[in-house]
Amino acid sequence: MRIFRPDHGLKAAGLFAMLAVANCGRGAQRDPEAVVELFIAAANAGDSEEVYELLGPRSRGRLDELRQSAKRVSGRLALQPKDFLSAGRAPAGWEPQGVRLLRKSNVDAVVQVYSAAGDRYSLNLVREGHAWKVELPSS
Repeated sequence: MRIFRPDHGLKAAGLFAMLAVANCGRGAQRDPEAVVELFIAAANAGDSEEVYELLGPRSRGRLDELRQSAKRVSGRLALQPKDFLSAGRAPAGWEPQGVRLLRKSNVDAVVQVYSAAGDRYSLNLVREGHAWKVELPSS
């Protein structure tokens, strides 16, 4: 189990960002919990490019569908799929305190993010090559 401490949020976000940059292109195998922590750190930092890189194929496909739809409406394709992401900090009342692995197989995993108030949110991940990727809910 990994713990997020709000008082160390900026340090953790910086550390996660450094780890992400250090491991880019190396095929580093991170566990699903670490990927969710990187995903949260990137979202909190407003880094939509890193958030996009951590998304699974279904989520990226839905973003690409939005991009194609925008092209049909506007007649041009100026947007990138990542432009449809809105990355930012969670509402003040919902600061993640940690993550825990609920289920893991060779092809998918479920990681729960929990808050100090006891709120829980589960994220589905899929394996893409050697990397775990976050699949956002469709609704």
